[in-house]
Amino acid sequence: MKLTLPEKGLLKKTGEVDYFDWNYKFPIKHIQKYRFKRIIQMLGNQNYDTLLEAGTGSGIFLPELSKHCRHLYAIDIHHDFDNIENLCKKTGISDFHLSTQSIDQTNFHDESFDAIVAVSVLEFVPDILKALGEIKRILKKDGIFVTICPMENNFLDFFLSLYTRKKPIEEFGNSRQKVTTIIESNFTILKKGYLVGKYFPVYTHYKLKKP
Repeated sequence: MKLTLPEKGLLKKTGEVDYFDWNYKFPIKHIQKYRFKRIIQMLGNQNYDTLLEAGTGSGIFLPELSKHCRHLYAIDIHHDFDNIENLCKKTGISDFHLSTQSIDQTNFHDESFDAIVAVSVLEFVPDILKALGEIKRILKKDGIFVTICPMENNFLDFFLSLYTRKKPIEEFGNSRQKVTTIIESNFTILKKGYLVGKYFPVYTHYKLKKP
């Protein structure tokens, strides 16, 4: 599967947990790119009218997501969108809408989006349940929510500690212990998969719809 990522020089770090540069470092880049490829796989061949990336960070995934929709939206809690706007223009994205918003409270109308994507985002949200409630509100009745979340895993934690020089609990608290349970109790699962396997998951990915 071909994955389009922008040149590293077009990107800018937007916060403490924006690790876009990991996508260009061996060997962790393979784990990073795995997440994006699973999202693309779950989006499928459909071209969505409206697609929102929640927690876009540096905007690294926007050039690829733009291939899968007519109208691309991206939000994050940071205010550093000038560089992302430049990134969109330089990579040929013609219809994009960027704004500073948190996924647990947005100004979008009810049922605004055909698809919502969140890559390693929910584990950083203070109130996961509130965020999922907002996603359900702004997702169309027949829309899909595609997300991927890290699990508690010694293999992943080794790399996280090596690259961040912090203990994973400092990054996530206990969110990785509960995020999948909360997701599965609030959405209908269309597809679910794991990096490595069900009994030793590094990441869990979902394609979901409203119940």
